[in-house]
Amino acid sequence: MEAAAEEARRGGEEGMVVWADEQLSGRGRRGRGWVCPRGGLFLSIVLRPTLPQLPSLLMLASVALVRVLERLFALPARLKWPNDVLIRGKKVAGILVETSFRGEVLEYAVVGVGLNVNLDPERYPEISATATSLSRELGRGVGLGQTLEALLEEMDGLYRGLRSGRGVFEEWRGYLETLGQRVKVTGAGVEEEGIAQDVTPDGRLLLLRKDGQRVEVPAGEVSLLPQG
Repeated sequence: MEAAAEEARRGGEEGMVVWADEQLSGRGRRGRGWVCPRGGLFLSIVLRPTLPQLPSLLMLASVALVRVLERLFALPARLKWPNDVLIRGKKVAGILVETSFRGEVLEYAVVGVGLNVNLDPERYPEISATATSLSRELGRGVGLGQTLEALLEEMDGLYRGLRSGRGVFEEWRGYLETLGQRVKVTGAGVEEEGIAQDVTPDGRLLLLRKDGQRVEVPAGEVSLLPQG
């Protein structure tokens, strides 16, 4: 993410991709660590969207990942709001979007993707219960080059569509397994509980509280609660 941002500041063209075989200081949302050993796919893409297009970048990357996992590997991928890709309830990928503004002008955005391809989660106790990988789900090794090419093709097509006025909101919404669940959302000064009813076109979660009030949550960490 930092290398891509530096290239963007230097005038790097839209669509530039920076990727790594391994990251020693991988990070997720709100600066959290991300396990990034060899065998994963870690990439950042420089984009220069308009401000109204910005909320769609997370959706676009999420949909691209789901399409690749379904088309290339026939894996049943779903999304956990706001930025996790799951296979059978375990996290296989995360997405991070960082931006730079000059005043109120959006200069660029960097879309980061971390995909567990040939990772063995059992080797990392901190994630072994919650994470999975393509190789673990498929029972075989997976080629990084083929996966990267397919993902970039999907991203390119979806981004070109976005620039032409075709959004991905409805497709993204259809993949969200968070909807209909009783959840707790925490982080960034937010702590809310309720039923995840829907999402807004700019990606906010619509939460129905126990008191009947409906609130919009812009971001946060989602935990499932017992139903009832």
